[in-house]
Amino acid sequence: MRTTIRSATRLLFGLVVAGTAACGGGADSTAPSGPPPSGGISGSYALAQVRTLGNLSGGGSGLPVTFIDGSGDHLVFLSGTLTLAADGAFDMKVQVTFKGNPSELTDHGTYAASGSDITFSSDKATPRLSTGSVSGNQITARSQFGGIPFEIDVVR
Repeated sequence: MRTTIRSATRLLFGLVVAGTAACGGGADSTAPSGPPPSGGISGSYALAQVRTLGNLSGGGSGLPVTFIDGSGDHLVFLSGTLTLAADGAFDMKVQVTFKGNPSELTDHGTYAASGSDITFSSDKATPRLSTGSVSGNQITARSQFGGIPFEIDVVR
């Protein structure tokens, strides 16, 4: 009986220690551990440039910009925004037309910044943003739209 009580006490103590360590502490004990991304890059960015990394023709500088696939279908990037919150969340909305039909391409999740590098972790099953770099008020990032790789520039 004493062995059972002693074992149960040790197990309970171990669970309490593990639970306390997992919560971390601070004002918000449910927040993820580790420092948040640099607040210096948080803010709203406007889509300024889109470059295809795939096999599309077209392109150009500025917006709107049109890309044409091998079937002659047009994908036109009209505008877009990328919002980086100081808490590490991101939200992207891009207005396009494909074959003349308007659509909005979205992505959201979290980001981490280290030096000039930025990494996006999407909450979506088909993420649009992956990695990029920060230079002043501009972010250049790798993206996917319709399975086609692009590189985008957004400016604050």
